[in-house]
Amino acid sequence: MPRHFRKGLKRKHHFLKGLERPLEMIAAIPGVKKVIPGRIYASDSRGFEIKVSRETLTGLKLIAKSDGSVQDVFLVVDRAERERVREAILKLVREWEKG
Repeated sequence: MPRHFRKGLKRKHHFLKGLERPLEMIAAIPGVKKVIPGRIYASDSRGFEIKVSRETLTGLKLIAKSDGSVQDVFLVVDRAERERVREAILKLVREWEKG
């Protein structure tokens, strides 16, 4: 794997506060080949949230929100695995909301 990847997560770019550990957990889902954090935008969001936004040509796009910022996150996932990965992410999100 390229030098900027560790545990399937690209670490060359910045992460929103509190996002690194959840992305490591998403990277550990079977079928997820790579997790690539994207651009960070300012917003009026409060709290922490991750949701699956849409499918892309190479996998899935996630939207992560954390106290005043939003970050795009791209997952590289084979087409046959996408629905299973989407369900696994939703399950993780529900666990984070409880805990």
